[in-house]
Amino acid sequence: MTSTSTLTLILIAAYFAFVFGSLILRGREVSGPWWYLLRSFFPNWRFYHGFGSQPRLFLRTQQADGSWSEWQMFMPRAIFSPRDLFHNARNNLLLANQNLIDHLAFDIQTLPDEKPASDLVSYHMVMRLARSLLQQQGVSGCRWQFQIMQVPPLETPSESMTILVSPELQA
Repeated sequence: MTSTSTLTLILIAAYFAFVFGSLILRGREVSGPWWYLLRSFFPNWRFYHGFGSQPRLFLRTQQADGSWSEWQMFMPRAIFSPRDLFHNARNNLLLANQNLIDHLAFDIQTLPDEKPASDLVSYHMVMRLARSLLQQQGVSGCRWQFQIMQVPPLETPSESMTILVSPELQA
């Protein structure tokens, strides 16, 4: 074994020892900005609570004439193949992106009134996700916005479902 793989195993073991210890000791609640670095290891299990609205990411860009495009929903769609049983990186990334949007929606709903959403780590991560989605579409050099909406299944979104609208950003 190389020293890099040994160090990796030690770090993974330390991480799981920390998680196991926190489950056993059940002291005060662990919170803070550093905790967001560990959230990627834990899926968002709130989807089991019931059938209902889901937070979705919408993007729009400003056209050359100054008008804004329609809001376009980012909805990750999984593509399945037999090899996905062994290696499924693309679909895992899409699931992690939607999980990030779910975390932001939850963070905004639990945010104190005096604190802006732009202070949240999850807000900045979703902003970077939205920017990368625009870059994947070949959009650059224009103004853009993103918003998070609670979208009920099989319904058309309306403004009343908006959780957050970002300020105008530059691509």
